[in-house]
Amino acid sequence: MQSSPAKSTPTTHYKGSSPDSKLLEIVRNFDVPVEDLFKAFTTAEAVKVWWWPKDLYTDHVEIKFEEGGKYFFNMKGYHQGGGGMTGSFEEIIPNKRIVMTDYFSDDKGNPISAREAKMPGHWPEVIYITFDFASLGSNGSRFKLSQQGIPNELQKDCVQGWSQSFDKLEKYLEDRQH
Repeated sequence: MQSSPAKSTPTTHYKGSSPDSKLLEIVRNFDVPVEDLFKAFTTAEAVKVWWWPKDLYTDHVEIKFEEGGKYFFNMKGYHQGGGGMTGSFEEIIPNKRIVMTDYFSDDKGNPISAREAKMPGHWPEVIYITFDFASLGSNGSRFKLSQQGIPNELQKDCVQGWSQSFDKLEKYLEDRQH
């Protein structure tokens, strides 16, 4: 496994993203075929195991994995109640790319504002997350996360959270191979 932190890239203007936030990017390699890595993003059963940083877990997942399909991932952990993220799949190219919208949500899956979610910083109305997948041969794969709209002052925390989620993803994938 290999990982690289967020990069300081020029401001990216994409749909409704905040014009002053940098594009958050993380690249990570896995020792599994790209088909296995991609599949871990497509089902409620898989996402429930690995999505969210350590000490958090997903107690409820709904996924309609198709372009235009909706999703809702409810989060639990720490000392907070429910809430999480919801949105839709904007683009799906099997084993190549997933583009999804991302809204904060209450514990029922209803979109709420960043302020209602008690998130600091200036957030856009909608965030866009892109996962690009690549094969590194029969037993290796890579993906790149690109997330638009994260306030600059929170990007380090987001990189840490995503990295912890991807650690859980790696363990999930390893367990599936044995």
